Amino acid sequence: MCATTYSVKGQRASEAVPRNRVELILNQLDQLASPPAVAMQLLTLTTSDDASLHEVVRIVESDAALTAAILRLSRRADLGIRKDIVTVERAVALLGFNALRNTVLSSLFFTTLESHETDDARERSRREIWLHSLAVACAADMFAEKTKPPSERGVAFVCGLLHDIGKIALDTCLPKSYARVMADAERRRRCICDVERDLLGLDHTTAGKRLATRWCLPEPITECAWLHHHAPDGLPSSTANGNLLRLIHLADNLVRRQRIGFSGYHHVADLEDIAAPLGIDRRVIDEIAESLPKRMAPYCELVGLDRDRSESLYAESVIKANRELSALNHELVDRNRQLERRSRCFQALRTLTTTGSENACITDVCVAAAGAVSGMLECEEAAVFAVTPTSDCVQVGVTSAGALPAGYIAELDQETRAALFASLQTVEEGELTGVPGPADSIVATSIRFSSHEPRWLFSFGDRGGLLGGVVFAAPQMSVARWQAAREECRALASAVRLALESAYAGERADRTTEELLDINRRLKLAQGDLVRARSISMVGEMAAGAAHELNNPLSVISGRAQLALQDSTDEQISRWLKLIVEQAHTASEIVSELMNFAKPKPPDPVSIRVRTLLESAYQRCYQGSSLREDQVELRICDDHCTIHADRHQLDTILDAVLANAVEACAPQTTRIVINSPSRVTDETLRIVIEDNGAGMSREVLEHAIDPFFSSRPAGRGRGLGLSRAVRLAEINGGSLWLESTPNVGTVVSIELPARPPSA
Repeated sequence: MCATTYSVKGQRASEAVPRNRVELILNQLDQLASPPAVAMQLLTLTTSDDASLHEVVRIVESDAALTAAILRLSRRADLGIRKDIVTVERAVALLGFNALRNTVLSSLFFTTLESHETDDARERSRREIWLHSLAVACAADMFAEKTKPPSERGVAFVCGLLHDIGKIALDTCLPKSYARVMADAERRRRCICDVERDLLGLDHTTAGKRLATRWCLPEPITECAWLHHHAPDGLPSSTANGNLLRLIHLADNLVRRQRIGFSGYHHVADLEDIAAPLGIDRRVIDEIAESLPKRMAPYCELVGLDRDRSESLYAESVIKANRELSALNHELVDRNRQLERRSRCFQALRTLTTTGSENACITDVCVAAAGAVSGMLECEEAAVFAVTPTSDCVQVGVTSAGALPAGYIAELDQETRAALFASLQTVEEGELTGVPGPADSIVATSIRFSSHEPRWLFSFGDRGGLLGGVVFAAPQMSVARWQAAREECRALASAVRLALESAYAGERADRTTEELLDINRRLKLAQGDLVRARSISMVGEMAAGAAHELNNPLSVISGRAQLALQDSTDEQISRWLKLIVEQAHTASEIVSELMNFAKPKPPDPVSIRVRTLLESAYQRCYQGSSLREDQVELRICDDHCTIHADRHQLDTILDAVLANAVEACAPQTTRIVINSPSRVTDETLRIVIEDNGAGMSREVLEHAIDPFFSSRPAGRGRGLGLSRAVRLAEINGGSLWLESTPNVGTVVSIELPARPPSA
């Protein structure tokens, strides 16, 4: 039974043929000439249960040509009678009723649908179809007498003879198209029903049913012409002629197995499964198969199907079977080669997927891909290279590394990179070709194959900017078979490309993550700087307002207090007036300090020797405090280093930092180190001040440089020392930061420009 064939777009193949063409074919079938009246009378008579020999003789004698054919057949038959037979009645008596009926029907229907074409090839094809039909008729006739209970042989023969009448009808109506159908079915070993539907729009079973109905043939013949390819078990139980259909199905499959004539089917069902419900065993099947050519011989002679080979049907079937076996053997060899190639391709894909990892970089993937390619193409040396759109380097993975590692990165000059992109973009993905010039230069300079075999390449295209290919060394002969296996090469190229794209995407994702983290870090720093800048701005606005609002009242208070002090003779009142003048000056200094912090004077940078700067700060530190000289240490690594900044503002920065260090330490155990290590770069120089004081907690350290912040007891300071130092370092083109550990001490780093910006 042939399954319905579907085209690529999912519609039935028969729907691809225009419906009006199908109607034209059916109309042509309706125009075929009907069989002679004598054939129809004889057919009606022989399929009835009450047919008599006398009536059959009368019908045969009414047709002169048929009478001559019967007499000729009786003389050729091996009957053991020397006397000539001159009457139809005598011939019928000698041949037997069944042989006569079958012979007459074969001759009449063959003559009715005989081809009048002069094309030898088409004539041979038509004869092969009739030969198959006659063989099925004879096999059905023999099977009919072996069924349990026995079936009617006459009906079985006629149904077998006409079961493929649809093929003859289509060949008569569409000779050229049907020649294509037969050739395609034979060449591609496809079910002929599928080929007929693809090319013509209907198959021979539909055509046979239409013709049988048009000719008013009995129902058993019509059903057999329509349903003979359907497995009997798949037919509904209501089918009127179920056993007869099974009988014809059995005979058809037996003849297919014997390779007699043209069937258009290469599949043979299990004969024992079909025959079992009919009560026929394997022994009977083998006997009928052996005697079938002999049974066919007289019918072939009568209709002229076997003029030159009346006894050679078996030999012909063996020759045909050998031809088919040879074709199958070649096909099997080709398929085995294809399966071997696909097996190697699957193994290469498996190697590629199992040797890689989720976090593999592009170079790792190149190494894994080179191993996969080497295994698939059976070459000792293979290399996979990839060039990313943002890099001037080629990443390479090789199987035979030699002095180089299995995976490495080589630089590409701009000209070679551009030529490589241009040459590889012209190569179709998976297409095996010789290595183009730019890629060959990479092989020569970067990959360094040791083999002297020709070098080959297949590219995996340019997708998303990632470009590369596979290079391997192999002889021409071994490459030739892979050049025909484009599907496997394309699959491997796609797999390599996808693996590289995945690695490339992973690297880009990692870089993006790192960039996002860095942006987030800088954003947080910027937020802190923004908050500090806003605080400074607020301090500036407040200081400006305070200066405007407070300086005048303070001047009045200070001036009046001084005047009152001049006229005062009371010692107690004089002390109070002096205190008022002092505090008024202190308040004025606070306002000025706030103004200097918020809007410091623009720096006047000069080049200062670091030794001079630090020695001055060192002297001020221990002379202005209760520290001993040995408690402050000065270290200078390079006497010739200079700082380019405002001298007065640098002194302010160092004094503020050292004052904080002194206050953080216990008087008896204080140790302060003023250090100038070697330059960080040619443009910057760092000063480090360390103390062994109480240190700062994490919370204090986070706010240590905020304006007005102080962790000391109330009245010990205004919280602007470190804030002002940071501010002055920044306006001089440098920076200041703190590192502190509780109960260990604090390290203050000051980084400043070592030379003018234009230097």
